[in-house]
Amino acid sequence: MNSVVVSLLLVCISLSANAQLQYASSRILEPSKEYESPVRIKDVNRVAYKVSMPPGWRMRNVGRTLTIAGGALLIGGIIVYNNVDQRFYTTYTASGVQYTEMDPTAALGVLMIINGIGMTVPGVILWSKGGKKFKRHLEREGAFNFKGNEVSLSYRF
Repeated sequence: MNSVVVSLLLVCISLSANAQLQYASSRILEPSKEYESPVRIKDVNRVAYKVSMPPGWRMRNVGRTLTIAGGALLIGGIIVYNNVDQRFYTTYTASGVQYTEMDPTAALGVLMIINGIGMTVPGVILWSKGGKKFKRHLEREGAFNFKGNEVSLSYRF
């Protein structure tokens, strides 16, 4: 058991050393390329005083998407449920047990209605809250105007 652990440790160390050697040799052979970690993103064009993604922007867009998709599912589910064939419902008895069969599109309609409501309600909430946050951010951003080396203050009525 002890020799297995030692051999696995030696294999891992040799693989790590090999990877480091290949990385170092590639940097020596191609010094013009800039190697960076894939985790760290270096963006030199980003302006220091601008927010990359304004607060409330994603919340508003996700809410809008949920509301539209949920509304479509809700309306589609109502239409599917109303077009169920009422003659399809049959009741029969077999071995003393009463069974009822129904049109499978009724279950699909109910499922679409439930999912539509489940998407529409949070979508409306996210859309309204995100819209308020985004509007507040735009108002704050509009108060300060950064142009070159100048800073000015503006106020809107």
